[in-house]
Amino acid sequence: MNNMDIKEKDNPVENMKDRIIRESIRLFLRTSFKGTSIQHITDTLGITKGAFYWHFKSKDELLETIIKKYNDEFLENIYAHLKDFQGDFLKRFREYHKFINKFALHNSEIIVLFVTLSAEMAGSNSPAEKLIKNVQNKYCKFIEALLQTGKSEGIFGSEYDTTLNAHIIIAIHSGVLLQWYMNRKEIDGRMLGRTYYDILLYGMIKRDGKENIPSSLTPLPEV
Repeated sequence: MNNMDIKEKDNPVENMKDRIIRESIRLFLRTSFKGTSIQHITDTLGITKGAFYWHFKSKDELLETIIKKYNDEFLENIYAHLKDFQGDFLKRFREYHKFINKFALHNSEIIVLFVTLSAEMAGSNSPAEKLIKNVQNKYCKFIEALLQTGKSEGIFGSEYDTTLNAHIIIAIHSGVLLQWYMNRKEIDGRMLGRTYYDILLYGMIKRDGKENIPSSLTPLPEV
């Protein structure tokens, strides 16, 4: 008997709920939330609709559970990790960058799904869109606080808009995630992450050495 057999035997109810969540994440990625029916979910899992409704009152409640899962497992862990991490802006930003890339590597489906759900729900004025926006706004404020640290240290100029740049960072990261997920067989994820980091901090324009660039902005070390 393997570990999965033991888990299913010891906690079959919770395990079924987890299975519904995991398979729904995959289905929502393939066919979108609106394009996936409860019948599709139950047929894929080989369960009855009664089994589905035992765990979730509706597909909307399932969606809310998935969004909360993203918030709890991704964002809350970032907040907790960086809260106790010591160092200046650059060290903290590198740690943040390392954390999100490691999470994406091992949890690609849920983190990419949040991006696609954001696009799918945009403008719908639905409870799901409001929930997604609340999660995004909290994430944006976290990045804004991180950038404000860099601004107070003189890494960025006084005209640097931390709020606007926090939104830009989230937008770029969302796009990078989609590109990696769609082309992960052709793109080296590690190099994509490094390039994303470099563009955020240094831009794409070749420097002639005359710019006033803080000496602390050194390239990301090999990991």
